[in-house]
Amino acid sequence: MKVAKITTLLALVIVAIIFQLAGRGVSGQEQKQLDPKAWGSNHVGKPVPEYIQDDCLFCHRNNIGPTWQLDAHAKTMLEPEAAPELLGFIKSESRLDKFLKDLQFFIGSRNHIRLAKKIGYGRLALLNVRGDFSPDKKEIKWDGLDQISWDQDKFYNKCAGCHATAVDTGNKTYTSFSLDCYTCHGDTNIDHTKDTSLILLSKKRRNDAKVITSLCAQCHLREGKSRSTGLPYPNNFIAGDNLFQDFEVDFSKADDANLNPGDRHIYRNVRDVVLRGDESITCLNCHQVHGNATLRHRRILRVPICSECHAADSFKNAVKYKVHSPVCEY
Repeated sequence: MKVAKITTLLALVIVAIIFQLAGRGVSGQEQKQLDPKAWGSNHVGKPVPEYIQDDCLFCHRNNIGPTWQLDAHAKTMLEPEAAPELLGFIKSESRLDKFLKDLQFFIGSRNHIRLAKKIGYGRLALLNVRGDFSPDKKEIKWDGLDQISWDQDKFYNKCAGCHATAVDTGNKTYTSFSLDCYTCHGDTNIDHTKDTSLILLSKKRRNDAKVITSLCAQCHLREGKSRSTGLPYPNNFIAGDNLFQDFEVDFSKADDANLNPGDRHIYRNVRDVVLRGDESITCLNCHQVHGNATLRHRRILRVPICSECHAADSFKNAVKYKVHSPVCEY
């Protein structure tokens, strides 16, 4: 048993050394970093295009329809009737009673929730109260109950880019609440029904690491900001664009030991792809959006990036996955 463990450790050390040397030249100097803005194009400042919405389920109703509403991406905003358990928490706090009549959306649901109401087409106001769940989600602690009010700017200044679809930053409106197919598959060509290579992330078009990384990083690479608007989300990013032509990110956070493991893992993976040209691992190697989200994670080849969260000798969880965000205020 000890021999097996030593062999495993040696193998991991060798792989780690190979990965490290891959980023250096023959002379031992650090490899020159790539320009993350050098490829592709963007839709910065352009109108949000017309795109297919509910029609997607006409063809995908059997393989995607039954599970999509259970996916976290489809629950970044929830109508109260879709989340009766969350509504129960609201009703248990008497100081929120008079705001219940205006409540139209919950934002978030895993660890934190906020309340929102419509103030016009595609426009939301956010209640300045945050609810934080206990680890077992049986209790909730409210922050901001002393001075409750509706904030008409916070949703668009902080949240819209990752909680709604097709955000028009000029008019401060969105097309669809929560995230729909357009967020990840982009402005699709209707002819993809005959040729699936025409749609992003199909089995025939899932091999460009830079495109995939840009797509996922639009929301998951937090603490960046748009160069054109200053907002903490990109200006009219469409899947397939080069995110980093507009989205400015401090990649030194990839090595910041003070950053929580969850966000640091994302920074490292994105940095390795867009600055170092490593196309061996993208988000989709481990994470599966449709269906079982952990299946690929369990099958992935064990490489140094895994050791950020897992113990090298047993591959068991070595750190507790925590995420904190000053943008999201938790």
